[in-house]
Amino acid sequence: MAHRRLTIALLLSCALLCCTAQAVTLWINVADEKTGSALVDASVYIDGSYVGSTASDGTYSYYHAGKKDLRLKVVRTGYKDWVDYVDADRTSIFVDMARKDEILTFELYDSATLEPIRGALVRIEGEGISPSSGTTGSDGSVDFSVKTGAVYNAEIRASGYYDLTKTVQMESGGRTVQYWLFRSDLLAVQVRDSATSAPIKGAEVFVDGTRAGATDDDGRLPLNLQREKRYSFRVTAPDYQIYQEERYLDADVVLIQADLAKSAYPLSITAFDEGTKPIEGAEVYLNGTLKGKTNQYGRFALSELHAGAYEILVRAPGYMDWSETRQISGQGEDIVAELQYDRASVTIRAEGPDRKAIADAVIVIDGQVVGVTDSLGCLRTELATNKMYAVAAARDGYRNISVSQEIPLGTTEFTIPLVMEQNFNVWMLVAGIGVVAAIILAVVFVVRQRRAGQSSGRSRGRDSL
Repeated sequence: MAHRRLTIALLLSCALLCCTAQAVTLWINVADEKTGSALVDASVYIDGSYVGSTASDGTYSYYHAGKKDLRLKVVRTGYKDWVDYVDADRTSIFVDMARKDEILTFELYDSATLEPIRGALVRIEGEGISPSSGTTGSDGSVDFSVKTGAVYNAEIRASGYYDLTKTVQMESGGRTVQYWLFRSDLLAVQVRDSATSAPIKGAEVFVDGTRAGATDDDGRLPLNLQREKRYSFRVTAPDYQIYQEERYLDADVVLIQADLAKSAYPLSITAFDEGTKPIEGAEVYLNGTLKGKTNQYGRFALSELHAGAYEILVRAPGYMDWSETRQISGQGEDIVAELQYDRASVTIRAEGPDRKAIADAVIVIDGQVVGVTDSLGCLRTELATNKMYAVAAARDGYRNISVSQEIPLGTTEFTIPLVMEQNFNVWMLVAGIGVVAAIILAVVFVVRQRRAGQSSGRSRGRDSL
């Protein structure tokens, strides 16, 4: 019985040893096929099922019964999938993974105009590819087939631009890189007023006799000129003297400043009064500065006055100021200034021969009614000086009066007295005569009555005797 038990135990042990001998551990080693570098985190699939990922040394161990062949698949970002069958009794396998091909696109733009740059040469070199070159098309782009995860050095060249060198790291998937190219032939012309340094807009720039363009609001014009050459520059602007220069452009010249001086034109001013009589000694001011006085013919002249806007003021005693803003340009200016006489405050006073004020008198000047006198017999108005006026007054009960009066030049206040006589009234005379006659008749009657009484008394005395 014991012998039987020992036999069964030996058979079971043999069976277990046979089973243990058939189990297999498969070591999977994953690396980059070009560099041989271990690939960490590569995903491992057995017969379509995910079983794990590689360690930092690029390995993964898989334990299985060893009874059938395995379908092994390894996946990693940036690499082509690796798939193959592994014999059931195999204990190790090396998986060399090939990088995926991706598209690296270069887009190049002009830094000043923002326009794409056509015909630029781009040359790249790096992992997995031989040095290769390409030329940008009309959209400023060029494509290269590269490997994912690789690093590439790019050299970019374009005629008239500074060379550019860049390093590009490819990640998973394609990539587009964009770069500005700065022109190596860029030159700016700055046009300014030589006196004020203010920018001159619209100045025309000529290079070697050919118009290159006009300056902007800041007085600037960008140009593209090859260096290490001599050029002729000419700049023109309305009311400015022409700027001209021959200049050799070194490689480091980027700005030319053209300071333009204003053109000068003649200016004459003739001052007349309201009667077209020349005014001698009138002061002439330009932008608030006294420039001189008019001569005996009322004329003042400047031979050269820089172009520009000027406020012109002409001033003379006894006259109102004359002012006007003029743009001096082209052939100059011949200006006529007609000065109006100063205005005076004039008081017109209506009064009787006894100097008593006459209110409500109608005042007429040069045929025009200007008002009536107040309770003080006065009317105040403004009249131009150095002029003769016909001044009249009318009032019921008074005779109309008219005088000619000149307001002296330079006078500020003036008084015109009008003495009005009362009208002669016939009916009042008749009434007066009637009153006097009645008084006389009354006196005669009283005298006669008294005489009659005295005569009667004397008669009675004689009869009594």
